Amino acid sequence: MRMLRSCIGVAAVCVGLGAGAQESIKVTSSAFADGREIPSEYTCEGTGAPPPLAWGSVPSATKSIAVLVDDPDAPSGTFQHLAAFNLPPDRRSLPTEAMKSIAPGAALQTGRNSAGTVGFAPICPPSGRHHYRFEVLALDTTLQLPAASDALAIRTATRGHVLARGELTGVFGKR
Repeated sequence: MRMLRSCIGVAAVCVGLGAGAQESIKVTSSAFADGREIPSEYTCEGTGAPPPLAWGSVPSATKSIAVLVDDPDAPSGTFQHLAAFNLPPDRRSLPTEAMKSIAPGAALQTGRNSAGTVGFAPICPPSGRHHYRFEVLALDTTLQLPAASDALAIRTATRGHVLARGELTGVFGKR
């Protein structure tokens, strides 16, 4: 079944239309507000660690959560910074430190980013000001994917399984 979505606002809040409608998830960061500058501390000019991320409640039918971070302004097409999946449904945040402690085989898994590594690829635009989308998906399943699947495989596996979705957008340009 194909679902139509209506997206509004800078940080696209998408609401499904028709049967199987998606709910919205409020996504926030203690490091920056929606549509605002990501502090250099969370980029290649600082530690390169991902900024802390938090989200609100998810539907009771949620079996797992996926977190995707990308840069749609990258010169060679959308750059995937992070694709984490199979977070427990009761989890409400992804602190900076959590991304450093993910071990292969853990329930929470991270896919390969566009830099070809597993985990978070630091925010580091080659030039200009870029937008970074932090997307949280509540899923009705646990994804059965091989370790280090890429973001495309993860996004493909979520199709038809998204119960709720939220997005936070930050911007950054090298000084």
